[in-house]
Amino acid sequence: MQERILSSLLERETVSGQQLSQELGVTRAAVWKQIEKLRALGFDIETLGGQGYRLVACPDSLMAPMIQKGLHTVWAGRNVVYVKSVDSTNRFARELAAQGAAHGTLVIADEQTAGRGRRGRGWMSPAGEGIFMSLILRPQVHPSQVARLSLQTALAVARAIEDVCGLDARIKWPNDIVCSGRKIVGMLLEMNADEQCVHDVVAGVGINVHQRGFDADIAGTASSLDLLSGRFVKRAEVVRAFLQAFEQTQALCGQPGALMEAYRARSATLGRRVRVMSAGEAFTGMAQEITDMGTLIVLDEQGVRREVFAADVSVRGLMGYV
Repeated sequence: MQERILSSLLERETVSGQQLSQELGVTRAAVWKQIEKLRALGFDIETLGGQGYRLVACPDSLMAPMIQKGLHTVWAGRNVVYVKSVDSTNRFARELAAQGAAHGTLVIADEQTAGRGRRGRGWMSPAGEGIFMSLILRPQVHPSQVARLSLQTALAVARAIEDVCGLDARIKWPNDIVCSGRKIVGMLLEMNADEQCVHDVVAGVGINVHQRGFDADIAGTASSLDLLSGRFVKRAEVVRAFLQAFEQTQALCGQPGALMEAYRARSATLGRRVRVMSAGEAFTGMAQEITDMGTLIVLDEQGVRREVFAADVSVRGLMGYV
């Protein structure tokens, strides 16, 4: 009910309590209680004698109506599931996917209590500080092609950050987003598939937005959109831009080589000396190429071209994070 009332306030100049009670099938007293709850969340709502309610100003909210207001997509984010706090948006999204949630459903939270990154790492997810979201996808592809979804997601996030914040967002292979050499985004894609068919993919994205301090182990490599842009960034604007960019990048998938060409143009890894680390070995070399399948080609110090798969290794630049 609360989100439906917020949608009405966003769509109309004024709306009466009587209108809302009739549309929702509840009493005017129930409407008033929800209005008071929205006010408690930071929404500035005026009561106008004889006219009803008017929304004057909005907080930095991630509630579904805030994201969907002005959203121009066909399927991405047409269904938004907002929760104030959750252990992991990926875990929750995988549960919804198993229950039949539609392609393009977005799960988003103000806080994660057990956020996860690649290779089992934790992801700092403090309440109200960042964007913690997971997009449910049902791609009609063979499981071998799912790895490119990770690159597509990275490209969409980079474009969204550039569009909203004006920052030069680059992609550290395979899917970290960096600006001015600082990491601001991490991703984790999880697939539910058998040998021949992909049932669903959950694309989890964590974006540092308002954070101004970081734990000692990442303080030298991490930053946030606020710090880098020098202004307060509205999180819903970034989410909306990401959803729109994801649909746009989906269109590139139908053009041979177009997606990877756009991805390579934003690479922060190509042409740099890197150290590749896996469970079995580590070596140093020059990042030369990203193939159409999304693997990284590194020329090692012995002059051997080596193909690196994202699932197996960690890649670090020798002259800083990227």
